[in-house]
Amino acid sequence: MLVKDAMTRTSIKFFENDYIDRVAKRLLKSQMKGGVVYNAKDELTGCFSEHDILEGLVKEKKVLSEIYQTSFYFLNELDEIKKIKLKDQDVWPVQNINGQITGFLTKGQYLSAYARASQLEISRLDAIFNSAHNGILSIDLEGKITSINPSAEKMAMTTKEKAIGRFLTDVVTPSGLLDVIRTGKGHTEKYRVGKRKYLTHRTPLYDGKNLAGAVGVFQDISEIEFISNELESVKQLLKEQDTILDNSTDGICITDGNGNIIKSNQSFRELFEIDHNVPWETPEYIKEIVHQVEVKGRSYNVMETSKETKNSLIITANPIKNSSNQIERVVINVRDMTEFDALRNELEKTKSILEHMHLSEKPEFFIAQSLEMKRLIETVEQVAKVDVTVLLTGESGVGKEEIAKLIQKASSRADQPFIKVNCGAIPETLMESELFGYEGGAFTGALKKGKAGLFEQANNGTLFLDEIGEIPNRLQVKLLRVLQEMEITRVGSATPTKIDVRVIAATNRDLQELVLEGSFREDLFYRLNVIPISIPPLRRRVEDIPLLIDMYSKKFTAKYGKHLRFSKKAIQVLTSYQWPGNVRELVNIIERIFVTATNFEVKEQDVLSLFGKTEEQKTDVNKSIIVNKVLPLKEAVEELERELIYKAALSEKSYRGIARALEVNPSTIVRKVKKFERGSLRT
Repeated sequence: MLVKDAMTRTSIKFFENDYIDRVAKRLLKSQMKGGVVYNAKDELTGCFSEHDILEGLVKEKKVLSEIYQTSFYFLNELDEIKKIKLKDQDVWPVQNINGQITGFLTKGQYLSAYARASQLEISRLDAIFNSAHNGILSIDLEGKITSINPSAEKMAMTTKEKAIGRFLTDVVTPSGLLDVIRTGKGHTEKYRVGKRKYLTHRTPLYDGKNLAGAVGVFQDISEIEFISNELESVKQLLKEQDTILDNSTDGICITDGNGNIIKSNQSFRELFEIDHNVPWETPEYIKEIVHQVEVKGRSYNVMETSKETKNSLIITANPIKNSSNQIERVVINVRDMTEFDALRNELEKTKSILEHMHLSEKPEFFIAQSLEMKRLIETVEQVAKVDVTVLLTGESGVGKEEIAKLIQKASSRADQPFIKVNCGAIPETLMESELFGYEGGAFTGALKKGKAGLFEQANNGTLFLDEIGEIPNRLQVKLLRVLQEMEITRVGSATPTKIDVRVIAATNRDLQELVLEGSFREDLFYRLNVIPISIPPLRRRVEDIPLLIDMYSKKFTAKYGKHLRFSKKAIQVLTSYQWPGNVRELVNIIERIFVTATNFEVKEQDVLSLFGKTEEQKTDVNKSIIVNKVLPLKEAVEELERELIYKAALSEKSYRGIARALEVNPSTIVRKVKKFERGSLRT
């Protein structure tokens, strides 16, 4: 606190010849406790206090010159109260930095200000005392506790009210403070109470030269000890890791986000001929690899030839990201492949021979014994290497999805997502949000965080759009834009997002016919039809049927624990069947046989019974029409027409296609279908 904060600031002047009684009245009126006195030349000659006025009145003095003090000491406004040396003086004149008298300070004001400053200091010390993390406790010469802070209360499991005034050892176990009182010397000590460890500093308290008590400051160091032990464990673990790194035959290094090497093992330094004791720079291609990791935001692999040793190297870089998804470190593993080059070349030669002999591994779903299927597999292998859009066509059940999977597995995107979308199974109202995603709150029921669409889920991978002919007209424009620009816009958003997706579409409908009908956009058709692949129906690859029977027999033998053998005539019946449902129908028939068969051998009649044929009809198995009973000719014709339209509808999904298969006008098909429907309603 400064003098200016406690002084009486006044511009009132008193002169030597002023009457004391008048001065007393002015003091009462202005509530001042004193004043300063000037002479006729306006020079400061003295000062007086309230006590001086009272004493003058009692002694019946007349003027100030008879009572005022002529010996005085000046104070400055910026003097600190606590630094003022108390003089035998009741009033101090106060001057500012320019030497001008601005007021006075009485002894009462000084004492009051000093008390306030002292109280503030005590409050600060109490705040420090009470907020200290360490426990603090003091005792007097009798060993009784005189003060204890909250931390000490907590450690001693007591309260201030219970501890003050009690003997030390009645409250806490350690008695070291009593030794300080006996010896007058402080000391430091570690001790344990239960499972906790403490460190204490004990100091004597003096009142001048006389010992007045002792104070102890103690700290719970249990956590520090634990951390110290953990640190030692971490140091040991780091030492073990360094040993493992240096004993690895692979070169390993760790860089920061800018490609500067932070740590490397002995193998890495040997691969790049680096002297650990000499300052060196990171090889440029290591920095380039780190840059690629930064750009891609994921792992990066590359083959390099060492400029120093000319060895063939496989370099793998993996990012380490922080909580903000920013790359902080990159771990690089370098493997010297020089010794494996010969083996790799031999492997390439072997693979080349196998591919030439058509012995390379194919998915079990594709039996390629027939010439047409072999050509298809060769086409698929070639198309898989080129990142273009593919349109798969063929009847239902021929295996369009499996061909799509084969393309994906043989492509450069084999390790990336393969997402299948059945366009015919998604409601039209949900198709846009399912394909392209939506932002939070885009429509009623939308997730708050929004949702990524199937295109985004397939990013960097392959998206299989099955039954593409079922996509609504209003979404065909948006799909066309996605295929052209490779960017999607979520529902409820105006910001496009770039994607990298290979699209494989499939349909069992004639898209060109749908284009003519106006239900499918011509520009979208051409965008999808970059590489068309037509998958033959099973009836055109009968050479594959016995092989398919054998393959799925093994599969269902493992599934049902039942071994069956198909007779030659049973296989002949299965081979001669037209299979309108193609491979899917064949698989269902084989599984049904495994479930229902009671004999070890599957005979001809077992298969005929599944097709609804009797023993007498087996010689006519190759006939297109089989008559089971006599009925009116008109009814028989209607039944035959109904069956023919049904069979054609299995492979053709439009009236125009059915009409073309049956070689009649589309209007005839429409008329007969409506007639059959009316007949069903009456029934």
